[in-house]
Amino acid sequence: MESTLKNLADVVQNAASVLQDIKTRNKKKMIGYFFPVFPEEILYAAGIHPVQLYPHPREPITLADDHLQMYLCAYLRAEWDQILKGKRAYLDGAIIPRSCEAVTFLYQTFKRHNPFEFIDYLNIPWKKSANTLWFFTKELERVKKNLENFMDREITVDALTDAITLYNQNRTLLKKACRLMAAKNPPFSAHDIFNMVMSGFILDKKEHTQMLADLLSHVEETQNLPDPSPVRLLLSGGCVIDTRLLDIISAAGASVVANDCNNGDRSLETSVASGGDPLESLAKAYMAAPCGFNTDIGDRFSFMAKAIRRYAVNGILFAINRNCETEKFDYPILAQKIREHFEIPTILIETDYLCAMGPLQTRVEAFVEMVRGNR
Repeated sequence: MESTLKNLADVVQNAASVLQDIKTRNKKKMIGYFFPVFPEEILYAAGIHPVQLYPHPREPITLADDHLQMYLCAYLRAEWDQILKGKRAYLDGAIIPRSCEAVTFLYQTFKRHNPFEFIDYLNIPWKKSANTLWFFTKELERVKKNLENFMDREITVDALTDAITLYNQNRTLLKKACRLMAAKNPPFSAHDIFNMVMSGFILDKKEHTQMLADLLSHVEETQNLPDPSPVRLLLSGGCVIDTRLLDIISAAGASVVANDCNNGDRSLETSVASGGDPLESLAKAYMAAPCGFNTDIGDRFSFMAKAIRRYAVNGILFAINRNCETEKFDYPILAQKIREHFEIPTILIETDYLCAMGPLQTRVEAFVEMVRGNR
């Protein structure tokens, strides 16, 4: 079990070199995309290796600010910066969802500078109705046709069905791992869950699924677990990719047992129905991904409330990028609802790409003490 966890951590820490190695070995086209609202099953069915795009948080932004306003999401600027520097040489294309404002307008930047062979967009519906389901299905048909032209091959119904089955298996295993965090003494740390999810955006899905299956088959053999932390937190934010925050939380004596993040539980909510039109099934499932930009407050609160109950959460830490308007618009109402319904404390900390952690550490430590005293 420990060796598998270490392997997953190494994949995440060395994502660029791992992806380049996969490219060299498999000779597959690679296409990147943002957010868990794009059905990567379509890419997989086309014989393409999907890559969910996140910056590797180890170098400063030096080129992107000549192209993008500095008040935009720093993680988005960092990703574009690393593309401009040639750090994504393994990519052959990108699909940009029209989602939050920053990502939506990045499509024009991609088109203008044309760094890849293939660039497309995907309109994401913000409402959920029969009409928007029809619209989103048509959008997926359009993208599918563009990918077929790019690859010079048909994306068959059988290939889509097989990809849907594989991805459902993968999400089921990830959900199983996350559900184990509900235990009084969870077998995994927040870092472990982070690496399980993030490595799935990098590795081939069959390989990743097999690694998860092997890992979970040995969980029952784990013994001598550390004493559980009395402070069980839910971490909420658009994208939380700086693991230094997890280090701070752990050092303060708290455990992140649940999350509400795009690179976390929001990616696992999708469950695609089998049978029928696969594109319509994908559209229906991915419309329900509970991201901040396409989900109303009521549904977002329901998603978080379910996690609070399931994981016995006694504190909510909102870690929101300082320029993420989508998450910040929702925060005041969500925090108020949580305090009213559950009478547990909440805190907002503003994060940024490569930000100084000293001030955040002080606030996290004080919050953990408050939660401990509130129990």
